[in-house]
Amino acid sequence: MSEENEDIELPDAATTQRLRSVAVVATTPNRGRSPCRHFFHPYGRYVIPISPYGWYRVLVYSRNSGHTIDEVLDKLRLAVAPRKLRHYYFHEGGEPDEDRDKGATFTFYVDSYKLAAKLQQRGHRPPVIGVRVSDAPPNVQVDDFYRWKVRKVIVSRYDTEKRCLNLRRLYADDSWKGEFCALQQFECLEVIIEIMEQEMPQLRRLLLDENHLCNLSGFRGVEQRFSRLQSISLTHNELKSLHELRVFDRLQLSELNLRRNPLPRNCEQLLVIMFPHLRALNGHRLRWTRSCSPSDGEIDSDLEIVSVSEGNPVLLTPQPRPLYLASHSLNKQTGIRKFVRRFLKAFDGDKRSTDLEGFYHDNTLVTLTLEKEQAAWFTNTPYAVYGRQLLTSRQDVLQMFAAWPITRHLPSTMTLDLTVVQWKMLSVSITGCFEEIGATEQLRHYMRTFVLTRSQESDDFRIANELIYLGRAIHSRGHGEDSHRVSIASSTIS
Repeated sequence: MSEENEDIELPDAATTQRLRSVAVVATTPNRGRSPCRHFFHPYGRYVIPISPYGWYRVLVYSRNSGHTIDEVLDKLRLAVAPRKLRHYYFHEGGEPDEDRDKGATFTFYVDSYKLAAKLQQRGHRPPVIGVRVSDAPPNVQVDDFYRWKVRKVIVSRYDTEKRCLNLRRLYADDSWKGEFCALQQFECLEVIIEIMEQEMPQLRRLLLDENHLCNLSGFRGVEQRFSRLQSISLTHNELKSLHELRVFDRLQLSELNLRRNPLPRNCEQLLVIMFPHLRALNGHRLRWTRSCSPSDGEIDSDLEIVSVSEGNPVLLTPQPRPLYLASHSLNKQTGIRKFVRRFLKAFDGDKRSTDLEGFYHDNTLVTLTLEKEQAAWFTNTPYAVYGRQLLTSRQDVLQMFAAWPITRHLPSTMTLDLTVVQWKMLSVSITGCFEEIGATEQLRHYMRTFVLTRSQESDDFRIANELIYLGRAIHSRGHGEDSHRVSIASSTIS
């Protein structure tokens, strides 16, 4: 008979009743299964996931056992013998971060998976106590000694010549003997940033690789503390949304590395928009170019395009084409460019209805269409009310636009297509993305086609007909995180 099967004791009826009082039940062993599966808890079957940090939470339920805490600890030591029971962060009561952990008699942590597994398997020996083991890391209480130890580790990882701080796998540093420190825990990160501000205010490069980061809110306001920070590496973490990176958008980052994160696929173009000063992204060199129409002497931010190159150029976007023109003899390029700029500036302004009034005829016709595959993303939005409706007056159109949220069109995502040019009629199409300003901060993809008319050649063109098509710039197909896909128009207005 194996050693593991010898450790299983079958309870009688009286023992079973007492086990239920401490929330542990032992069942008849099945020789074909692992013994650790024979113990149940009201919170579910015992299975210990492997902790990424190597720490495990042990909650002991012994309030109704009739034994003191010291006696229970002695029984636990006997249960895991000959392995030594080295426990850390011991305290009476449970942990407040989970409701199911609040009712424990006392709690401690171990930094060994083998010890955690042995406590799970043999710790709740009937009829004494109940034990629950999980992969939750410790809740650190910051004191002077802890600050001193963190400062010692952080300073040892700082390169003064390169002004580079390497925090790669900080939680696994050899200095953490019996201590827990992880960037993902807010209390630890707060102390680390405070020490960084004191010891290295000239920091230029920060390496945060392999720290299991999924939330970056602790870095909020980092631009005020490290104004010279230019390079950040976040490879091999657990970032799932580009929204987390907004904490860095006020830094003038020239280098950013996000490889091996479960981010939406093809998100590079959005990162370029978020961080316009980038010169390197995910280990690839960025090549910025400028172009402008020969008929227009202006060079502005609307004309910036970007490609990524590593050896041979690898384009992030389709080859940019500045303008698509129908055959005609009129030189309308410059006028159309200025019309579109003024229109979008008025659309993004605070007085949208008033500023847009001069762009439309009295009897203009406007239709709004929402992408069918993404109908769920437009539920309970102002767009859904006007979807697939024909608006037949300027007043109705301005009322619809007034109901839309405040927007900011992204010039570097836009294209312009001038397809019909006549003395009294023009047909113009624009595509791109705009961002909703406010609580939602959604990114929308749009296509708008205008028919501009005028009565006399000396009059200004106004919109007589407009077709609007809206979609979501970042959308998912399926439910998996890896199924996210970015859809964004990437040529530029020229």
